[in-house]
Amino acid sequence: MNSTAQHIEARLSPPDLAMDIPERSLDPEGIREAVSLLMARGELDLAGEMSDLARMIHPNNESIWAISALVAEVMQDWLKAHALLTRLRQLQGNNVTAETYRHHIRVLRCLGSDFIALSLVRTALNRYPSDASLQDELEALLTLLKTSSDSLV
Repeated sequence: MNSTAQHIEARLSPPDLAMDIPERSLDPEGIREAVSLLMARGELDLAGEMSDLARMIHPNNESIWAISALVAEVMQDWLKAHALLTRLRQLQGNNVTAETYRHHIRVLRCLGSDFIALSLVRTALNRYPSDASLQDELEALLTLLKTSSDSLV
């Protein structure tokens, strides 16, 4: 009888859904930190859901779009990452960072959109001509596309 009472008592207690994430307001910095923590713990689905909700709360916040794109990249959801990075670049306007360009170029390459990636890396290098990673991407894309065109002949 004692075990039955313990079993019923266990069923009546609410599940422990609390996470060890420091309580913060819903400001972009707090959300970004929470999403980063979830990613570090391997809770990618929850991180993705949180970043999706964050974009509704802060639709014009660049850091929210950046962390959302990073979550999509880690989850290898290349189409979503491409859409998020496209929007991030729109938000950044004339101030698109080299980091945003690098991520977007890599996503385009993962999608197999090498010609679009080549166009974007050229645009990025016009703005950041000394960026070694962008120069490496250009070289890699030119080599890849030359090899591809040579194999067609």
